[in-house]
Amino acid sequence: MKNDEIIKKDTTIYDIAKEANVSPATVSRVLTGSAKVKEDKKERVLEIIKLHNFQPNAVARSLFKKRSMMIGVILPDITNPFFSTVFLEAEKAALEFGYSMILCNSMDSSKVEAIHIKSLSEKQVDGVIFMGHRVNAVKTNINYVLDLQRLASKIPFVIINGKMTGVDSYKIITDEEDGIIKIVDYLVGLGHKDIAILGGITNSTSTSIKHMAYAKALKKYGIKVDKTFIVNDGFSIESGITAMEKLLKGKKVPTAVIGINDLVAIGAIRAIKSAGIEVPKNISVTGFDGTYISELVSPQLTTVYQSYEDIGREAVNTIIDVIKNKETPKNKIIKTKLIIRKSCSTKP
Repeated sequence: MKNDEIIKKDTTIYDIAKEANVSPATVSRVLTGSAKVKEDKKERVLEIIKLHNFQPNAVARSLFKKRSMMIGVILPDITNPFFSTVFLEAEKAALEFGYSMILCNSMDSSKVEAIHIKSLSEKQVDGVIFMGHRVNAVKTNINYVLDLQRLASKIPFVIINGKMTGVDSYKIITDEEDGIIKIVDYLVGLGHKDIAILGGITNSTSTSIKHMAYAKALKKYGIKVDKTFIVNDGFSIESGITAMEKLLKGKKVPTAVIGINDLVAIGAIRAIKSAGIEVPKNISVTGFDGTYISELVSPQLTTVYQSYEDIGREAVNTIIDVIKNKETPKNKIIKTKLIIRKSCSTKP
């Protein structure tokens, strides 16, 4: 075989160790700084590393550090702007720490979610972030609790906007109650008393929190809750259309509507317009989440902004702190902000 046909193999940690006349473990300690190495050996190893322009690959680094340098994220629907935006911000934060993310979309299926949990555990990820679906359930399935308890005994995990009774986990919680109260305060300030809330599902902690906050805020102003003004129909634009159509067919039509999220609010606006009614002249509409789509609808949507940067960053920071054995709060509360746009006006 000719010299120019010879393919030079990549330099390995074992090659460095042999040339420096030290053990592979010593090279590992130099690379990671995990333990002291005699200065003469350290200088010899570093000199040879520089000579060969040696850079350990991701697998090698993970073996040195005894970490995978990966964080798993399980969410129910990547097409929902809330989940995709939180994931994006979490990924930005993870990259700063040298971590990569594994995205697992459960498609709102408990079976698929269980497959993802098993897969992430087998991949030995260093932490898992959960959003939506079963971690957001008011009544938690006992088998699911046991699954997560087993996972928690191995790796740290963080739940975003969920409770999971019976599971010792870290939580990043948006102050959804305060967000809804801000909306009601704003609408009442515009003269509205007939205020409806649309969307969500019964067995959802997020829905439950928002409904209780809605009732609490109305009570503050002496406004009695009209049960016909509470319509649970899901979290999508289509569910917002369906819920609003039900309201428009009722005996009493509200002058203002709160969407459980921006998607539902946009659906409500579509239904209102299809009925030949004007927004906000006849009915004011607000959303919740502050996703980018709230600016794309006409009129632009008044909404409660959840700080995605803070949610994503705090979720990753929590996992990193646990990995490094640093003390970190079990619960972190993220504040919300009311963004006022063009979808609300004074009571007609």
